[in-house]
Amino acid sequence: MKYKYDQKPNTSFTEKARKCIEEIKNADYSVFVGRNNCGKSYILKTLTQSFGKQASYLGPARYQNFHILGMYTPKSNKKDEKWRQFIQQWQHQQQNIDNSPINLQQAIAELSDMQRDKLFEIVKNLLGTDLKILYTVEDNTMSQKYISCDGHNISYTSSGFRLITTLVTCMLDTDYDTFLIDEPELGISPEAQGILADFLFDREQRKKYFGHIKRLIFATHSTIFLDRLKISNNYSIKKDGDIIDISKTDTISDFNNIHFFLLGNRLESLFLPSCIILTEGKCDQHYLTKVLESKYPNSQFSILNANSDSRMKELVNVAGNIFTDLQKSPYRNRIIAVLDKVHDTSVKQTLLKYGIPESNILVWDKNGIEYYYPNEIMDSIFGSDNEIAITGDLVSRNGVSYKKWELCEKVVSKIDSSTRFNGEVEVKLLKTIELILGN
Repeated sequence: MKYKYDQKPNTSFTEKARKCIEEIKNADYSVFVGRNNCGKSYILKTLTQSFGKQASYLGPARYQNFHILGMYTPKSNKKDEKWRQFIQQWQHQQQNIDNSPINLQQAIAELSDMQRDKLFEIVKNLLGTDLKILYTVEDNTMSQKYISCDGHNISYTSSGFRLITTLVTCMLDTDYDTFLIDEPELGISPEAQGILADFLFDREQRKKYFGHIKRLIFATHSTIFLDRLKISNNYSIKKDGDIIDISKTDTISDFNNIHFFLLGNRLESLFLPSCIILTEGKCDQHYLTKVLESKYPNSQFSILNANSDSRMKELVNVAGNIFTDLQKSPYRNRIIAVLDKVHDTSVKQTLLKYGIPESNILVWDKNGIEYYYPNEIMDSIFGSDNEIAITGDLVSRNGVSYKKWELCEKVVSKIDSSTRFNGEVEVKLLKTIELILGN
């Protein structure tokens, strides 16, 4: 649908999404993940409106720096004013505004003395930093006050420090029992994210410091803010046109897929290879390593030599131990086993049992990797015509013979980015890898 330049999109929810929203309203934690522009912020704002004045929405643009603490003037309608400001922005804005109607200076001033003590205690425990309220002129209680952070004004601290302080300050406000936070990770280092996330998901800490909070709802692009204690509290958000869908995380496999998505669907983000390839011998390993380096120079692969097809079972078992449960791991679809035509029939069943997809178990039509070396390179070594003959460790053609490893090294030395590979290598191996890299 095409809209006028000043017309708001007619965003709506699927029936499944509506059911998830009703579940979310009754949960103590909920976490939304999804691509940019999939509707995460829209859901947060919709929920805020549904919860009413008891809910506080904290958008991405939620910090204003300050130097001096202003005077606190109590307002009986403070909560109503904040709600009116949110509704006015949400219902009548002509653009997507993510500003939060908060001011850290004012928020700190509005805390009670006991709440401020909690704030300072939390910041000390989380970040190891002492916060104090001091006078701008020592020994003069008529002078203005400021927040001292380990001896200097809080305005000189990092943006990440101030953003964490802002979040904690807002959550200490007992006027609200529901907090909806859009991208809590913004501006915060991964280490500090982990500290903050551990704190917020700790049920005992929440009971101690935030006993008034019934619900915390996050929209995030960070794996760190996923709820690992109760995986069903995590939701994937997708949008088709103007229709938003929400999927609940029901299984560990679903959770791992979310985690993998937040890594950009790239295992290289963890310095892990894009794909693990299990081979039966050192010639297979050496040759396929060169093939993949020439075809996919920007991707990382781990080509493992099992020495025999039966030992592949051991390697898959090791991979299963590394990834806890291989069948539920994002690596499940990224392990390829390459078998000769003649192999132990129990190997395939074992690989399937461990969760390797059948489409990733490749069996050559001929017995020996030597049959799959590039034709042009083989012709340059042996001369054209006639098929190779393999007898034990010796490969022969046209009266010319080489040992398998010697031949492998010759072939590999001649491969470059222009090399054309055997049809079976292209169809079985390279197409499988391209499907993996494209996911």
